[in-house]
Amino acid sequence: MQIRRLVKSGLSSFTVALPKEWVDKNKLKKGDFLYVDEIDNRLSIAAEPKKEKPERKEIVIHTDGKSDKRIRREIRSAYLDDYFGIYIKGSNLKAMTASIKKDVHDLVSLETIEESQDKIIARSFLDFSDISVTDIIRRIDNITRSMFSDSIACIVEYPTDYDTAKLLTDRDADVNRLTFLVFKILKACMKDINVCKKAELSYLETLKYWHLVFIVEKIADEAKRITRFIKQIHEKKLKIDKKELVKLYQEVKLYYETVMKAFYKTDFILSDEVYSQKSPLLRKCEEFFENNKSVETAEISGKLKSIISQSDDISKIIRYLN
Repeated sequence: MQIRRLVKSGLSSFTVALPKEWVDKNKLKKGDFLYVDEIDNRLSIAAEPKKEKPERKEIVIHTDGKSDKRIRREIRSAYLDDYFGIYIKGSNLKAMTASIKKDVHDLVSLETIEESQDKIIARSFLDFSDISVTDIIRRIDNITRSMFSDSIACIVEYPTDYDTAKLLTDRDADVNRLTFLVFKILKACMKDINVCKKAELSYLETLKYWHLVFIVEKIADEAKRITRFIKQIHEKKLKIDKKELVKLYQEVKLYYETVMKAFYKTDFILSDEVYSQKSPLLRKCEEFFENNKSVETAEISGKLKSIISQSDDISKIIRYLN
């Protein structure tokens, strides 16, 4: 970091000297225009933008000696780092083709464009200027709410014409895809101020949205898992107080929905009111388990408590990142 002294120039303006290294690096001379933006109480000074083609990075991922999970993580990492072309190569590729193609499909705007016995090429077609982070977050939130509703609906009687647990697993996959998309955009914003401008986000907002999406994705996971245990209760014909579970689950759902309402409105008072309900609601989860002891109800109670705690983390975002 370099320190410059602010100098008064004339009656109504101030000047500051620019580092010579930066001036030379950008090939600037007297009379050139500079572009000044105010971002989060900071000034960003940029040279005249040059009309250059966007950088199209490529990466090679080798599969030899690696597990499916390791390769999946490397593909996701390349996706988040905004690689335009991802080349996946290996002598063992033939046996892993199906899982790799699914991993590629699970990422928004990443498509398989070429495939052979020892090579798969995936390409990213994402245009940051066409996507609204806030709209995607709303979609993630709406899917999560629908997962709660369908999970609650199968407590009293599990459907026979479709599998709710399978349905929620598919919806959770949609949440995961959208989550990685948000992470990709926000990571690009953190690395390049021009992407921030296109996305109309401040640095503080990128941090806030990253934490929010991370938490909501975890909450959707819990709704998916709770539904699996509800299905097991029906399959094993366990006797539990279903009305008590419905009421408790609805209260947890309302807790989440209220904290999200506070987030959208940046409502500190509502956020604090929700927080005050945390301890009584956690006690209700414990009481439900005490009244309906089984392996399945222990898991359900624990995951409801997890949703409450994670929703509370959203209330902290409202307080501390605004």
